Amino acid sequence: MKNIKRLIVLFVLIVFTVAAILWLNSSNDKKDASKEVEALETKTPKDCEIPAFAKAIGHEDKWLLHNGCPSRKDAKKNQAK
Repeated sequence: MKNIKRLIVLFVLIVFTVAAILWLNSSNDKKDASKEVEALETKTPKDCEIPAFAKAIGHEDKWLLHNGCPSRKDAKKNQAK
C-alpha cells in the first residue's frame, strides 16, 4: 500500500512539473512573436539618424546595424534607384 501511495505522489509531481514547463514555454512563444512584429516595422529616417557619439568614435555602421536600420551602402543603392 505504501508503494502505491508513493507512485501516485510521484505521478502527480511529474504531471505538475510537465504542466508548469509547458505553461512557461508557451509564454515565451508569445514574447518571441511580439519581438518579430517589432523587427518587421520599418524605421523612419529620423529613427536612423546616427548620433554624434557614434560618429565621434567611428561606429556609424555598427550603430545602424544594432538599431535595425539599413546600412549606408543599402541606403545609397536605394537612392540611386
